[in-house]
Amino acid sequence: MTTIVTGGLGFIGSHTVRAFAEAGEQVVATSYESTRVPSFLEPHIGNGVTIERCDLDEPGSIEAVARKHGADGIVHLALHRRASTDPGEDIRINMDKLSHLFDGARAAGVRRICWGSNGAMFAELPEGPFHEETPVLLTGRVQPGAFKKAWEVLVHNYANNYAATADMEVVSMRISGVFGPTYRSMLNLPSRLCHAASRGHEPDFSERFGGVPFAGDNFDITYAPDVAGAIRTLQLAPSLAHTVYNIGRAETVTAADLLDAVRAARPGFDADLQEGRSARYRPNACLDNERITNETGWRPAWTIPAAIADYIAWLDSGQEF
Repeated sequence: MTTIVTGGLGFIGSHTVRAFAEAGEQVVATSYESTRVPSFLEPHIGNGVTIERCDLDEPGSIEAVARKHGADGIVHLALHRRASTDPGEDIRINMDKLSHLFDGARAAGVRRICWGSNGAMFAELPEGPFHEETPVLLTGRVQPGAFKKAWEVLVHNYANNYAATADMEVVSMRISGVFGPTYRSMLNLPSRLCHAASRGHEPDFSERFGGVPFAGDNFDITYAPDVAGAIRTLQLAPSLAHTVYNIGRAETVTAADLLDAVRAARPGFDADLQEGRSARYRPNACLDNERITNETGWRPAWTIPAAIADYIAWLDSGQEF
């Protein structure tokens, strides 16, 4: 069995490629813009892992890769970036890439596509936890949530329409926030705290990141290796009873909890947080994971303190990427 991971050199993608390789699976990591291989993937290149350039904006590109390697599965994690400042052009480019992916996979005889949706589906809901069947609002204040909602409807409609002529299963993976090695944008709080602790300086709490965090604000975050393990589990499962699965820890962690974990891993480190909760706080705002745990047996292996300690140790080793 060979699996293609689109965006396989990206943040979640590279961890997913490693998870497949460590399980003895053959995996093809596709990339368009990035050619830099994360350090933890280097031992696997040529030893279960192959890298292919693939531009999803080109019709037939994913079909060619799938046929070349005899792939029967695709994990779609390639980031659909904002294409332009024109919202109409943005929709066209992103939808074209999605249709090229599914048309190419169907033509190549791919049996299962697991694609990366996320918890932004539920961004407008006042409280959680969020189950796979939790109704979502049709509004979309942020681009990721708007596109993910539209894609979920469209890709499952696509699969249903071709069910009579193509044996291709489509699975939506709603992934929580993710942190860990190779995360680069520093948008999430655990990554900024861990980088600051490793480098011995104060964390960046500037306004571009939302200012100083409130101690009681909560986050739905999962360590990258756990997310990768869940993705591998869904892709390789002999059969799946549903077409949508949440991936996460099924609990939130507060900013104060994160800071405590960093302090425990790096004695002497500290940071000032604002007291209380901000207006952004939502009770129990996390993805429920009963479906994936009950059906597949997957469970997150990393506690937040253990994950924080592991992440800081990785940063201490000098492996920026």
